[in-house]
Amino acid sequence: MASERFPSWALALVLALGTVVAVPAADRQLTDDHRYKRDPVFLNARTLIYVVQARPEQLQLLRLDLSGGKSRPIHKDETRSELEPAVSRDGRFLAFLQSRSAASVGMVIEDTRSKKTAEIPPASGFSGMRSPAFSPDGKRVLYVFAEGGRQKVFSCDTSAGDRKVLVDTSGICNWPSVSPDGRVLLFGSTRDGNYEIYTASATDGSGIRRLTIDRSQDVRPRFSPDGRRVVFVSNRDGNREIYVMDSDGAGVKRVTENSERDDFPTWHPDGKRIVYVSERKGRFDLRLRDVP
Repeated sequence: MASERFPSWALALVLALGTVVAVPAADRQLTDDHRYKRDPVFLNARTLIYVVQARPEQLQLLRLDLSGGKSRPIHKDETRSELEPAVSRDGRFLAFLQSRSAASVGMVIEDTRSKKTAEIPPASGFSGMRSPAFSPDGKRVLYVFAEGGRQKVFSCDTSAGDRKVLVDTSGICNWPSVSPDGRVLLFGSTRDGNYEIYTASATDGSGIRRLTIDRSQDVRPRFSPDGRRVVFVSNRDGNREIYVMDSDGAGVKRVTENSERDDFPTWHPDGKRIVYVSERKGRFDLRLRDVP
């Protein structure tokens, strides 16, 4: 594990000159196996779920105990690829994508208490669900699916029934996230030419409003636990880095600065930190970082 520390010489300089400088945010490495990773999400404040490349042909869901630092498979006997996990706020339901073949992906919703599962299988041909996310009350799962020439935002109940279209607009929609009060839907879309971040009503998808305006790609937005901020990924400064902004799109701030890729951010339940996947010298690990 590694962390950034405020150098003692800089502190002495501040004391001598009375100058105010920015103290580097604490940044701790959580894994050290360096395998390809993606999609971290918190089960609770002590447990993290993420995806690792277990074999060249398989992505696997792992559970990381933050206190002990050990990871173990969630479905140890599964041979199909599983990715993009989402967890209901109470931790009861786990939704994730599961490969059916090289060209098709289904979505599984697992009740961790009863151990029962429901699923939405892929349609025929090259197809599949993407980006599951739970409503704050844990009663519905949002996801995206390509239909009729557009990738739309859908929702269903935890039994994979009562499927409804929530957002149907031009371009490709992805990465839905619902505000903690259940009123606002956050998502990415190419409706204006490249991936930007938008909000809409979480009830019916109306009132679409654009939050970011940049020639580069702004992707993977997520509401903070209190709904006041949004974390997202952008290559606006040359490569993929992590940014935060206010929930209305104001106050954009860069969080990471790395010559390689920083991606897949998720908020810690305390709302003060994020976990993300960082590439350093071609090696991938999870890092826990303070957010200013």
